[in-house]
Amino acid sequence: MLNRTCIAFLHCILLYVSFGCHSLKAELITLFDGNGLPANQPWLSYATTGGTATQTGQTTGVRLVTDLAASAGYSNYTPLGALKNGTFPSLNRSNGFELNFNLTVSSENHSNNNRAGFSVSLIGSDVRGIELGFWGNQIWAQESSPLFTHGETINFDTSVQRDYRLRVQDNSYALFSGGNQLLTGSIRNYTAFGSPPYTLPNFLFLGDNTTSAGADITLGAITLESNLTAVPEPSSVFFLLATSILIIWRKVVFRPRFSC
Repeated sequence: MLNRTCIAFLHCILLYVSFGCHSLKAELITLFDGNGLPANQPWLSYATTGGTATQTGQTTGVRLVTDLAASAGYSNYTPLGALKNGTFPSLNRSNGFELNFNLTVSSENHSNNNRAGFSVSLIGSDVRGIELGFWGNQIWAQESSPLFTHGETINFDTSVQRDYRLRVQDNSYALFSGGNQLLTGSIRNYTAFGSPPYTLPNFLFLGDNTTSAGADITLGAITLESNLTAVPEPSSVFFLLATSILIIWRKVVFRPRFSC
């Protein structure tokens, strides 16, 4: 017979299975699969203002070309300020979230050293996050004070096609490529801008967001993973339960004179 300690232990595991499995689980969504145009897929919209901007679907992704006077790019929000897809996940910094994207910056030019022809913005549910600017030979963070000025920087060749991983966790961000950390720092609060998009929760953008810079870039596949610190999937929990029961059963069967 199992003693009370064993029974209590099994009850704890069963409670974990019953309630823990209904907690947040890591969620991975493909925002763009690298084929055709991002706006033709469920998650991202395309918008452009001023100047000249062109987008062309290619075998390696979508090519976006903007001149100095144009701004254009891809966001999970429409130009009217609504989510394109209402099932877009909440990006909680405590749980962590990560944007993965494939990028080639073929050329970039800017008339202001605080602007970039290609930028990535990743903002959480509390309207805190990070924006990174990409030049041909440099990646850097946008400061929040003074607002939208050149922050921490790494000299890096962005003209080569690479996979990047931008992670936000608690109060910091980190950018990786090829298994190497390129840049890290504190998250920013850009709400002093006073209007969307920097007052929108769960906001992301990839493209040229300024009329002071331009670029010729190619974007490949883009994925987003949220709730990075979530509980294990149910299969893992049931494996733990089965293993625990087996251990106890073996002790009872092969050592019947002793309690577990």
